[in-house]
Formats: sequence, structure tokens, C-alpha cells
Amino acid sequence: MPVDKDTKLILVVDDDEEARHFYREVFRKANLNVLTAKDGLEGLDVAMRERPDLIFTGIIMPRMDGFELIKNLKTNVTTNTIPVMVFSHLGREEDKRRAQELGVRDFIVRSIVPP
Repeated sequence: MPVDKDTKLILVVDDDEEARHFYREVFRKANLNVLTAKDGLEGLDVAMRERPDLIFTGIIMPRMDGFELIKNLKTNVTTNTIPVMVFSHLGREEDKRRAQELGVRDFIVRSIVPP
């Protein structure tokens, strides 16, 4: 699907295929362009290449988790200004605190927004 350059681009990063599909469809229905990645390592690669307007990421993933993804994004001049939102099915206070410390825009508990 070609990307409309006038429409905002969102990158959804999560190892759960159902969650990626759900959020991709939610964002597409909101007339946004959506890219997906199955873990933080792939997400970092896509973010550096495509420079999305927003990254929407889970936390627990193989190869590189969401927190490591955010750290890498924030230390790279190409990606350090991209806003990041975190979603989690756990909603643990320590995860919320860590996300805040890393400068994320918002922390969404996935059970509130069921996939």
C-alpha cells in the first residue's frame, strides 16, 4: 500500500501479531498510514528508515524490548524527536515510571483497549 505523504505515519511495534493487526486497523480507520514491526530491533530499523510521526510500542518483545527501543531512538539524531507511546497488558507502576523517565508521550494499559 503506497504511503500518502500528507497523512501522518505511525509505526506499531509488538511481537503479538493480533495486537499489531488490531492497532494497524484502528489507525488505518482513522486515516493514518501505518507500518508495523515485530520487535524492537525491527522497529528501530523501520524508524530510522521511514521516520514515522509517532511510534506506538509494546514493552515485552524478543531481541529488543520496548524500553531498549526507546533508549536507542532517543540517542539517535535521526529518531530522537519522534514521539513514542507505550502500550502494555501489565500496567505495572514500575513500567509506567520507567516509560516516563524515558520521555514517552503516553502509557496505555492494553486491557483498557482490548485487541
